[in-house]
Amino acid sequence: MIIQTRGLSPRFFYPRNVLCIAKRMKRIYYWTMRTFGICIIALLLAGSALGAKYAGEPFALGVGARALAMGGATVAGPFDASGGYWNPAGLNNLTGHNLIAMHAETFGSLLNHDFIGYARRRGDNLYIVRSYGAYVYYLGGGGIKITDIDPVSRRQYVVREESHGDYMLAASAAGKIKEKIDVGITVRMIYRDMPTITGYGLTADIGALYDIHPKARLGLMVTDLFSGFIRYSGGTTESILPTVKPGLLLHHTVSDFTGQLAASGDIKFEGIQSAAQYWAGEISLDMHYGLELSYREMIFGRAGFDIGNFTGGVGVNINRIIVDLAYLHNDYLDETFRVSAGYSF
Repeated sequence: MIIQTRGLSPRFFYPRNVLCIAKRMKRIYYWTMRTFGICIIALLLAGSALGAKYAGEPFALGVGARALAMGGATVAGPFDASGGYWNPAGLNNLTGHNLIAMHAETFGSLLNHDFIGYARRRGDNLYIVRSYGAYVYYLGGGGIKITDIDPVSRRQYVVREESHGDYMLAASAAGKIKEKIDVGITVRMIYRDMPTITGYGLTADIGALYDIHPKARLGLMVTDLFSGFIRYSGGTTESILPTVKPGLLLHHTVSDFTGQLAASGDIKFEGIQSAAQYWAGEISLDMHYGLELSYREMIFGRAGFDIGNFTGGVGVNINRIIVDLAYLHNDYLDETFRVSAGYSF
C-alpha cells in the first residue's frame, strides 16, 4: 500500500508542540515509576517491621491553620514555615526567613495542640542545602484518672488526675537534584510522657516535589521511612510504620485573584481496615482535598475535606505578617478550632 504525502512537510507529522508533549510525558513517566518504586520499598519495610497500630497517630493531626483549612492536603503545597512537617522539599519554595506559631483546641477542649516552626531559604543556589528549618510539636491534655480499689468495699475510686503529652523536636533540610525536582529530609526526636510510663523515639521523613507544569506540581512524602521507634521506660518498644503520602497541587492566577486546588492521600500499612476510608488487607487509604482563593495574596478563603470531615478557614497577609484561622467539623467529636500566625523577613 502506498500513501501519498505529496505537498506535506515532515513538520505536519512531527510538530514541535507534539514533541514537547512527548518529552513532558516521558519525564512524568519516569517520575511516576520512581514514585512507585519508593512506595514499594516503603511497603516492604513496613511488612518486615513489628509495628504498633496508631503508635504515630499523635503526630498525624497536622500543623498550621492554613493546612487544616485546606483539609490537610498540602503535601505538594502551598507551603509556609511548617513545610518541614508537611514535606521538607517544600522549604525550597520559601524566601528568606520564615516563622510560624500555632495553637489549637482540638476536638473541643480534649487536647491542646501547639507548634512553633522556623525555616530559611538561602539566597545562593550554589549550596547543596538550599533550605533548612526546625520545629517543635506538642499534643497533650489532662483528665487521665488514676484509680485504685478500696480494700473494704472492693470498688474503684479515683486517686488523682494526671496529664499526658507527646513532644517532638525536628530538623529539616532541602536541596535540588534537577531543575524541577526538589528533595528534603526531616529527622524527628520524640518524647512521650504518660502517667505511669515515658518513652523516647527517633524517626525520619523524606519528601520530593516535581514541577510538571508551570501550574501543576506533584509531591511525595514518606513519613517514618525506616520504621521509627519509641522505646518506653518499662522496656518495651513500639515501631511507627511508614506512611506514603502522594500529593497534587494545581494553581492559576486571573488578574488579582489566585486559586489553588490540592489533593493528597495517606497510604498506611497498619491493617487499620474499617478505621480508614478505603482499605484492602493491611493497606489503607485516607484522602484530603483543599481549595484556596486569594485576592492579591493578601486575603484568603479556604475550604476542604480532611478524611471526609469538612474544613474551612480564612487568612490575611499584611506587611509579611500572616494570621490564619481554621475550623474542622467532626461528626463524632467536638469541633476543632486552630489559629496560627507567621512572619517572613
